[in-house]
Amino acid sequence: MQDNTLFVILNPHAAKGKAKKQETMIRKLLSDGGREVVLVYTEAGVGAMQLAYQATVEKRSAIIAAGGDGTVNEVANGILKAVMTEKVPAPILGVLPIGRGNDFAWGMGIPKPLVQACATILKGEVKHIDAGVIYGGNYPEGRFFVNGQGVGFEPLVNFLASEFKHISGTLSYVFALIRILLHYPEPYSVELTMDDQVLNLKTQQLSICNGRRMGSAFLMGPDALFDDGYFDVVYANAPVPSKRMVPLALTFLSGNQVKQKEFSVVRARHIRMVSSDHPLPIHVDGEEISKGCMEFSTDLLEHVLPVFCPCDGK
Repeated sequence: MQDNTLFVILNPHAAKGKAKKQETMIRKLLSDGGREVVLVYTEAGVGAMQLAYQATVEKRSAIIAAGGDGTVNEVANGILKAVMTEKVPAPILGVLPIGRGNDFAWGMGIPKPLVQACATILKGEVKHIDAGVIYGGNYPEGRFFVNGQGVGFEPLVNFLASEFKHISGTLSYVFALIRILLHYPEPYSVELTMDDQVLNLKTQQLSICNGRRMGSAFLMGPDALFDDGYFDVVYANAPVPSKRMVPLALTFLSGNQVKQKEFSVVRARHIRMVSSDHPLPIHVDGEEISKGCMEFSTDLLEHVLPVFCPCDGK
């Protein structure tokens, strides 16, 4: 029966191509729970988003993203697009974190070892989480995200880390951070709207956090919760002098930037930013929204996505 089926979308290129080697183990571990396993690969022209959209329209009860944060983002986009446009029920999202960053899985408490991640899915505990949707850049019609959005300094690091051929994981982000610090970005003059609050400021960094961690190691929103109905918006409230950038960047590893005078935190559901001088680089869940656009708006969608996680039914 379809309700007993786990529909797995595997990105064979995740983790620099190592993910493909996990197919046999994934099939074995998930089928040992008595569930039928249907596993499909992403490929050129048929990405995870399209596969997840079609599976949601077909009313699959569970869709598993096997890959990194990019795969999770695409699967979530396919699910939520189908839910919004076709008015079908949302299947439960499962995650097998076999990619480069795995920040969403970490934030949800999903274990990285494959045996434990599969056991989490088979146990069947579910949490309904919030998601975000951004309008702007390459996606004026909107793109969904589940973990977080970065603007300014952070996406510059992310974009560079993804270009490394032989370095992955936390190390790629650390090397990218060092490189970006050598070419220190100019602050952006922006109008920032967070719900009913409007600020005019110069800033180099803004993070819209649904989850706590981005970039494999950086706690951009240390107090963010996936299911509280708000984003944690963490931003530099004034231009950060170059001599302060290195020590401040190190505080991202522990989340202590929110305790520094240069940063502010606001909980909000609707965010809009307009730059009056420099184009804004933006990513969501590590995926490029724009290398540079002048404005965007982001909205929170409350409790729209069920996810398998070790959450004790909460």
